[in-house]
Amino acid sequence: MIFHSLIFLCFVIVTVITNYLLPQRFRSFFLLFCSLAFIGYYNIESLIAVIVFSFFNFYISRNIRGNRFLYIAGILLNAYAIIMFNYFFATRQGFDFSYSAISFNINSFIIALGLSFYALQNIAYLTEVYFNRWQPEISVKNFLFYNSFFPKVASGPVMMPREFMPQIDRNVITHEKLAAGFNRLLLGLFKKMVIADRLAPAVHSIFDFGDTNHGLTTLAGAYLFTIQLYFDFSGYTDMAIGIAKMLGYDLKENFNLPLRSSSISEFWRRWHISLISWFTAYIYYPLVYRLRSYKKAAALAGILATFLISGAWHGIGITFFLWACCHIVYLSFELLTKRMRSGLPEKFIYKLAGIFIVFNAVSFSNIFFRSGSLSSALQMVKNLFSDFFPSDWLRDFIAPLAVGGHQIDEFNFYISMFLAGAFLLFERKINRIAESERFSFYYTTACVLLIFLFGIFSNGERFIYMQF
Repeated sequence: MIFHSLIFLCFVIVTVITNYLLPQRFRSFFLLFCSLAFIGYYNIESLIAVIVFSFFNFYISRNIRGNRFLYIAGILLNAYAIIMFNYFFATRQGFDFSYSAISFNINSFIIALGLSFYALQNIAYLTEVYFNRWQPEISVKNFLFYNSFFPKVASGPVMMPREFMPQIDRNVITHEKLAAGFNRLLLGLFKKMVIADRLAPAVHSIFDFGDTNHGLTTLAGAYLFTIQLYFDFSGYTDMAIGIAKMLGYDLKENFNLPLRSSSISEFWRRWHISLISWFTAYIYYPLVYRLRSYKKAAALAGILATFLISGAWHGIGITFFLWACCHIVYLSFELLTKRMRSGLPEKFIYKLAGIFIVFNAVSFSNIFFRSGSLSSALQMVKNLFSDFFPSDWLRDFIAPLAVGGHQIDEFNFYISMFLAGAFLLFERKINRIAESERFSFYYTTACVLLIFLFGIFSNGERFIYMQF
């Protein structure tokens, strides 16, 4: 049941209406049933996984205080679960381990939906309980709901216990929340179907069939993947937040105009906020505090550990390791040159230059993030620094990006570029409208028309972060 499929939208409509009509005391039971049904529809293995790991973490948390062995065992088992379900691929022919990057067209027979995300939540929960910062949950129903709530189960946002658990039995549904949720849902559908899925063929063409592309064409492909990834993942997040709001719950914001960042550190404060908050709270700060006597070296060690683990969380392959290394280098350079850069004047031109540099740096690292193998990633990097400008603009630049040289291919490519560019230009204003708690006829009409006119309804891409 894909998030932007017709069957899922029908499921959401029925769930929202029924939940609204139910007395408040029955809503969490109803939504738990709907969440488990959603996961089971995806595949039965995912349903078994979420139930087993929820029960395990619930019962271990009841006895974890003062028991260091039990705490470490719980952390290791959740980490082991991430490795097992993300990097061991079960097929009808056998059970294999893959050292390569996660495929962007997964054909695995068994994929545990959202396990990487709720495993992080469970680690956070056990840690908070162990250090006496949170009382262990007394309701197994509520804990299972915390892990399986269907808007966030597939790709987050990652919610800490104190951010979500108090809402479970106190959810309040108002007309303002229904309007705000509907607006965000529409925004997410627009981002996914009108922009991300329209860019997907161009990205696929460059990354999967672009061994002989010129440097400028390769660079354009890297740019487009960064934009596609942003619209794809932020579109999912908008849908998750919107659906949750209509059901009476508030999820954490995950993006804050990240493509306008003028430094890499600012980028990571704006991109995948819930995940980086988790890594900051449970890896970076504890390590830096333990090594605090080493001052700047402690911060560098924190950056190193945080991004190496982040890379491993995304995938064990060498490409994810190199992606992590890129950001380790970027952030370390920023840290070491912070005093020197603080003397730069606060002018618009410097801000603009910073945005340009950050976007290029992130896009370069995303070559490793997106490539299916080390050899294809290195080939793309080689292409960037050789034979940069195409000799035939139509054949060597437009045709690979437009996935064909016909007029209709060019038209679709230009439309995609225009829609993405226009959205990014007016993103702040569009977000304000989408976050409004009032229904807007003009906003709704515009979104629906754009989705039906330009949206990809057939052969739409699966959300990228559903594979992690």
